Amino acid sequence: MSDILIVEDNPVNQKLIAFLLARAGYTYEVAENGLVALERLRAAPYHLVLMDMMMPVMNGFDAVRAIRADAKLRHLPVIALTANALKGEDEKCRAAGCDAYIAKPYSKEQVLKAIAKMLPASPAAGGGRGAGGGA
Repeated sequence: MSDILIVEDNPVNQKLIAFLLARAGYTYEVAENGLVALERLRAAPYHLVLMDMMMPVMNGFDAVRAIRADAKLRHLPVIALTANALKGEDEKCRAAGCDAYIAKPYSKEQVLKAIAKMLPASPAAGGGRGAGGGA
């Protein structure tokens, strides 16, 4: 089981967030769009989702709404990662069902702090949740 599902269509962004998570001691998997993310979430347990909001096939807004509509997934923490830092975007992400919002470009500290807030037993919070990566 992986700690975190990264949902991101951009290969460079996938590698950046994966590197950051691996260095912090998290295990992870990557899904390239919301549809693949839903398939993975329904097939295996995760502790948290980092969701890009603008993707082809199924965007993050629709994917988060589907997560919240699924009785088995509805309590899974979802952190929105979006390049759209316009006024009101935070509220739009939260209205879709995201628990937190981080605008790109983000800092390592922003991401790890948001994860630690959602996962109190996380490596970033001083707990031990496993190590390594794996995409």
